[in-house]
Amino acid sequence: MAVLSMLLLAEPSGFWENIIKAFEGFTNNYVLAIILLTVIIRIIWAPIDTLNKRMSQKMTAVQAKMQPELDKINKKYANDPKLLKQKQNELYSKYNGRSMGSCLFMLVFLALNITIFFTLFSGLNNMASFKINQSYEELKFDYVNALNLTNDYIATPENLDRFEDYQNLSFEKEIRDEKEYIVLYQNAGEEKTELFAQEYKTDFSTTQITQDPETGEDVTEVVQTTNAYITTILDKFFPTYEEGEVEGSKEIILIEDQPVLDEDGNPVLGEDGQPLTDTLYLDEAFQDVAMRFVENTYQETKESFLWIENIWIADAPFQRSIFSYQTYQGQVGANNIEEGEERIYNTFMTDLSERQGRVNGYLILPLLCIAASFLSIWLSTRRKKGQSAQPATGGKFMKILMPVIFGLFALFYNSVFAIYMFVSQLISALLMPLENLIIDKWQKHTEKKEEKKVEVEYSRKF
Repeated sequence: MAVLSMLLLAEPSGFWENIIKAFEGFTNNYVLAIILLTVIIRIIWAPIDTLNKRMSQKMTAVQAKMQPELDKINKKYANDPKLLKQKQNELYSKYNGRSMGSCLFMLVFLALNITIFFTLFSGLNNMASFKINQSYEELKFDYVNALNLTNDYIATPENLDRFEDYQNLSFEKEIRDEKEYIVLYQNAGEEKTELFAQEYKTDFSTTQITQDPETGEDVTEVVQTTNAYITTILDKFFPTYEEGEVEGSKEIILIEDQPVLDEDGNPVLGEDGQPLTDTLYLDEAFQDVAMRFVENTYQETKESFLWIENIWIADAPFQRSIFSYQTYQGQVGANNIEEGEERIYNTFMTDLSERQGRVNGYLILPLLCIAASFLSIWLSTRRKKGQSAQPATGGKFMKILMPVIFGLFALFYNSVFAIYMFVSQLISALLMPLENLIIDKWQKHTEKKEEKKVEVEYSRKF
């Protein structure tokens, strides 16, 4: 495929985007690249996560040890607020040295976690906008090249008759002499005859070089943009009508009074018993041939995954895999769209949506993200029989809030990020038993050291 020169939305090149593109080059699949990246991130992050949980456990232990003393102070000095405050501060100072390091590490851990989450989220959103625009541009230039070739081909009047047999016409892309061409073929059984060929273009703009009257330097001036040129041809094939103008006055008629046939090829009869007839226009014939060409490109280039038709939008039944111009504009940003794009988009993308579009998903990923998050939280608070449960930060409310947040991100943003969240939470849940085992052994080792320390101190006293 030739490089699309008309892309206004530059390919993202941030930290995560570059890493993901490298993984994509290795796996040749964007979803596999995200899954592989997520696995590596979670494996690297696992020791840090384990250390954070151990720090949290230590801080909880310090708080548990301090609580009885705090209760005594509160009871003893309840009638003397000033002295109560002083004694509380003394107690906090006594135990703060033990918990300060743990608290600081947990804050750094939380900051890094949030940074990774939102920078990756932003990077994947940027990549989604680029990919959506890139996909549209490929389809657009297939359609426009077919339009341009047809416009030049029918400049010779006798070639117009070829489109009467439009069902046996087809456009194809071919490489010739290291250049890409678009070719119009007429098919007859297994044989096909080349009718016309042109070099495939991604720039239909026209320029002229003029001289600056003050400096005398050459200045390149765009006389007509690509979209302006495309709109001119669209007006020939799909004219718009002013008020009072007779509809059809600008359309090119290929066949008048052709019989209307049913699926079996038999004439369809009207209420009067006479065969129904119709008129075949060039725009109808061209649209059918061009859309078959665009459909082939769509099937070859679309990025799907299992039940998800388009990985760059949400896995949701209210999202269509091929969306309206307004949705497209919202996805890529109005500033990244050229003037006249809406007319071009609606000319063929609406038709493509009717032919190939469907609901993009069934809420499976959002539900999986919620389930994986609940599983991860449940395992993080589960302890062996006979041990007290480690309280989750924020209590029961956070246990509900976090899965809901993950579900909302999966519901309203692209499926690629939802896959990242699900895989990340799933791996976190799978690693949880191992992390708990390490933390338990670490705790036992610490307790043994403290016991030995107490024994040594006791023996020194006596």
